[in-house]
Amino acid sequence: MKYVFKFIKFIFDTTAKGFYSLCTVLSKGFFFYFYFPFYLLSKMFNNKIIIKIRDFFKRLQNNPTVLLVIIIIVCCGMIFEIYYHKTDDLVVYVPDTNEVDDKTDNQKNEDNPKSNGEQLNLYKKFSSYKIEDIDFKELKKLNPNVVGWVIVDSTNVNYPVLKTDNNDYYLNHSFYNNYTSSGWIFMDYRNNVSSDDYNTIIYGHNLTNKTAFGSLSNLFTEKWFRNSSHRIILLTESGKYTYEIFSVYYSDAEVYYLKTNFGSLDEYNEFLVSLKNRSKFDFGINLDENERILTLSTCTDDNLGRKVIHARLVGY
Repeated sequence: MKYVFKFIKFIFDTTAKGFYSLCTVLSKGFFFYFYFPFYLLSKMFNNKIIIKIRDFFKRLQNNPTVLLVIIIIVCCGMIFEIYYHKTDDLVVYVPDTNEVDDKTDNQKNEDNPKSNGEQLNLYKKFSSYKIEDIDFKELKKLNPNVVGWVIVDSTNVNYPVLKTDNNDYYLNHSFYNNYTSSGWIFMDYRNNVSSDDYNTIIYGHNLTNKTAFGSLSNLFTEKWFRNSSHRIILLTESGKYTYEIFSVYYSDAEVYYLKTNFGSLDEYNEFLVSLKNRSKFDFGINLDENERILTLSTCTDDNLGRKVIHARLVGY
């Protein structure tokens, strides 16, 4: 057994020495970029302070311990960032069914978040809810602007939907109405959740940590197209609306797909045909003027265009 420990100690010592030697080499190059400008300045001005700074960086070039400390600090910072601002791949699966689930009073109150970090944790918290946990009476105590709850199959999208008298406020305000760049999920102010709108529109930010509408990127993959139920659920106080996705596509920043009113049924039919033809995938769905559709809109990754999803109402 002692030979095993000796071998392990040998491996550890060799690795440590190798890493320290690597830091020694890296130190010379890393701190050279700080040393060289002051070296040139000292030649030009012969200033004592500049010379001291030059000599300081010269010493650091031969001191790998300093670089090692910098590496450790950077790694700790990255771990902290990941822990507080990234979410698990918490995917919600919507079954291929139109049955309405009963609601219970299991949802708990939550203190108002005071930072973006807490806001992102709130996204994560809501995304773990099951449909039976959703109680609109309790949600409205937290925010009276709650009008629904949206769930998209095979994504993290599982959030309460807010609505106010404009389409700007919840671009930069949280569920608790605190200012935050991550915003919240909200319905177009022109829609009436209790009416029979032709096109109900819901917006959300494309956040890189896959919260909000960030995980809608899943819908643009062959894996999602083959394996998903293609279902979206919009739960409201009046019931559960089940939608079937018929179009997913990238678009320029435009307003065409955001129309909510139409002058005639022919105009609406042309609108539906246009949305269907834009789709990246062929969902094999035939549409007519009796359709009522749901539109999800978010930014593309470069923030120049839009990712758009359209679904038709198939069950209530």
